[in-house]
Amino acid sequence: MMITPVTEIDEKALAACGEFFQNRGLKLLCAESMTAGYLSTLWSLEYHSGDYFLGSLVCYDDQCKTQLLAVPKTKIEKYCAESAVVTLRMLDGLTRGAIPDADVFISVTGLAFKTNNPKQKREIGTVYYAFQYKKEKRIYKKQFSGDPSAILIQTCNSIFTDLIIWLSVVAKASKKSK
Repeated sequence: MMITPVTEIDEKALAACGEFFQNRGLKLLCAESMTAGYLSTLWSLEYHSGDYFLGSLVCYDDQCKTQLLAVPKTKIEKYCAESAVVTLRMLDGLTRGAIPDADVFISVTGLAFKTNNPKQKREIGTVYYAFQYKKEKRIYKKQFSGDPSAILIQTCNSIFTDLIIWLSVVAKASKKSK
């Protein structure tokens, strides 16, 4: 049996994220590689986004990762741009305080189509994304299928779903520790 990849945006998960940010007065900042601004576009479609979405830095090319987010070139050379290590270094670069109003951070890398990089051994559809809220961090590795647009949609839907679940857990833990 063939499974058809999801090709529609999970508007319920996106709205749940928006409500979470809105209700808590949180601000969101992203760094995108594979999604190349698509994640930002989807955030901008959420009703409350003007209240919480600060923006996204699109770092599709390695130069942007190294120059704008201070990802060490040696990490990209050793692990490839589409790796857990680089995704976490992108998150670190994003959280360095250049945008002091940001509370929640997301970084995303991955492979939506074949690459010419001989060091890249991951399958097409391999995606990494990471979140940070307060001092808590979480990274995810996912495997999606379909054409590049289906992989992008699945990535964004997965980010929305995992983010709302993770933020709820972190927020609950923060309340208990007070």
